[in-house]
Amino acid sequence: MKRGSFRTVRILDNFYQTSSFFPMPVVLVCTVAESGQMNLGPYSLCFPYAVAGHPYQMVFNTRDNSNTAINLRRTGLCTLNFIPDDRKYMRNCVMLGYPGETTEEKMGNSIFTLQPSVRSEEERTALDPQH
Repeated sequence: MKRGSFRTVRILDNFYQTSSFFPMPVVLVCTVAESGQMNLGPYSLCFPYAVAGHPYQMVFNTRDNSNTAINLRRTGLCTLNFIPDDRKYMRNCVMLGYPGETTEEKMGNSIFTLQPSVRSEEERTALDPQH
């Protein structure tokens, strides 16, 4: 089933085998740096994880000192952006994945256009653990 530009993927017992391809799917995890700048981090091995009737959960691993991990601990928020399997996007993901770069350094290499949230101010405030 297709919803807008998104496709619904059924979670099956063999999800990993039926949904994997080479190269592995990559998501760009977007978090907010302390400066307020958006930070994109490429991740592979990010899979749906359904427990106790909550089908909208994802699992991914990150280094504890990555920009993504630091930002997630501070804000508790991120977006997962699935990108097409296209060589130019994958090449840019490699550039966005160097450990030790600041958000400013990393995002200077990004070819991706970030769009503002479609959530209302009330929704964003309700999700923001700092409020």
